[in-house]
Amino acid sequence: MTFKPFLRPNKILAALERGDVALGMQMYTHHPDLVEIVGYAGFDYVMLDMEHNRTDPETMVNLIRAAEVSGLTPLVRVGANDRFLIRSAVESGAQGIVVPHVKTADEARAAMSASHYPPEGTCGICPAIRASGYSQDNWEEYMAASNRQIMFIALLEDVEAIDNAEEIIGVLKPGRDAVGVGGADISNAMLKEPGEKVQWAHPYLRDAHAKVKAICEAKGIPMQGMAFPTSDRAGVEAAKANGSSIILFYPDNHIFFEACKTIIKDVRG
Repeated sequence: MTFKPFLRPNKILAALERGDVALGMQMYTHHPDLVEIVGYAGFDYVMLDMEHNRTDPETMVNLIRAAEVSGLTPLVRVGANDRFLIRSAVESGAQGIVVPHVKTADEARAAMSASHYPPEGTCGICPAIRASGYSQDNWEEYMAASNRQIMFIALLEDVEAIDNAEEIIGVLKPGRDAVGVGGADISNAMLKEPGEKVQWAHPYLRDAHAKVKAICEAKGIPMQGMAFPTSDRAGVEAAKANGSSIILFYPDNHIFFEACKTIIKDVRG
């Protein structure tokens, strides 16, 4: 019997279908042990980041393997809206492609097309890839499963993107795709003077979240959001209040840093 790795379920989509919240960890470190720990701890998914750290494609594949071994659904945030980067993640076995700085509906269409196979998209084809089990024996079944299971998540991280939110979200496929609001980038974009302090909870973000939430509810598109400002139940409830049902915890390296600071503070005062 041929093993079909592409038939593993997408835990995010399964949770949403049940009406549950999916919990995930944003991974900035490059070690598969930490990915496995996240899975064994009981999280639903990881977002392997290739935008804000130096993870290369070869390392990404091994991190995806670690996610699969520990029962996690692997998402990859690519460094840019680039067909090659997106295809690399798809062929490696990612079950979701997160694309930063999507500003227009045309950009969303391009990224979504690159994430999926014909007839839904234009992702380049090679049967001898990891995601298909290195075989063309079940190629049509693989393409259908890939188009069904691989999420496209558009990150709205610019004021222009919020302005175009209705058109961007209108491109997404209900029951598969999602959208997120990048509060950090937007907050920094609000700076007007050199040396001005960043308002991480800038008042504009309340309006941005409210606008995107209303559009998503009307169009049946789920939102991904960060547990913020704290990585705990309170942070999750705040994300849910903003409309998010795909919850992401702040990067693993930051959580480790905060844990180390707590130890030093407790011991040294």
